[in-house]
Amino acid sequence: MVKKIKKALLYGKDFCEDTAENIKETVVTAVDATKLRYRITSQRNELNALYATLGKNTFAELCEKDDGRLSEDEVSGLCSRIAAKEIILCDLEKQFRIVCGKVICPKCGKFISDKNAFCPFCGRATDISADYSDYDSDISDSDLDELREIDEV
Repeated sequence: MVKKIKKALLYGKDFCEDTAENIKETVVTAVDATKLRYRITSQRNELNALYATLGKNTFAELCEKDDGRLSEDEVSGLCSRIAAKEIILCDLEKQFRIVCGKVICPKCGKFISDKNAFCPFCGRATDISADYSDYDSDISDSDLDELREIDEV
């Protein structure tokens, strides 16, 4: 009888240790996913602000207003920052996909399962096999690294 109790207790101990390890892995994954989700949202907000600045400048040029117009160097720098932010955002989205098996709908921006052929929110077909290497930019690697360092702060 004592052997059966010891065996049951050892089995219970092993079961609890395995369960604790599984919970720990789940929590770590959830924390990593939450951090990535926050960084993606933050990058997207910064990117939208850059687009808004560029849009205001374009509007000022179209209306031939001198106030609020950016210099050519400022516009070039803004375009470089936008391109770099898009690359950083794509890297974060790839990391997010790896961590939690989800993709971000390019149309509505919602997080959806990478198994969905269509976004359940907006209906757009998902292109899960999308490779983000299509981004063409004139940004040097050192500029991109500098932007990533700023992003880490």
